[in-house]
Amino acid sequence: MKIYADYEFYVAGYLLGRNPKIPKEDFQFWAMQASSRIRRVTFGRLDDMKEIPEDVKMCCCEISEKMCVFDSMKEEDGRILQSYNNDGESGTYATTDMTDAALEGNIYRVIHKWLASSGLMYCGVER
Repeated sequence: MKIYADYEFYVAGYLLGRNPKIPKEDFQFWAMQASSRIRRVTFGRLDDMKEIPEDVKMCCCEISEKMCVFDSMKEEDGRILQSYNNDGESGTYATTDMTDAALEGNIYRVIHKWLASSGLMYCGVER
């Protein structure tokens, strides 16, 4: 499976001096997950390209970050802790913007933001 961005691009091309949200040792996993989502929406067109366009790499990095951050917020039982109060030991869990379905919607919006005008998302027949 082709991964559309690497850690070097993530740090030098996407972050542009900001602090990375994905540890180096975890980046390949999250980039693979992001590439899978992108591949589905682009109908595998990128796998035949020798050079991956920069917009696709940027898209891959942004999705990777979203997925990594979302995963880091999950508790062991799969719930997402929104807030915690140690004065009485209480916690508030998942809101609508922190659900799996919301994450998938956010991922699609990121793909659309970066790739909508590229022609890669065209679902018709090519000549």
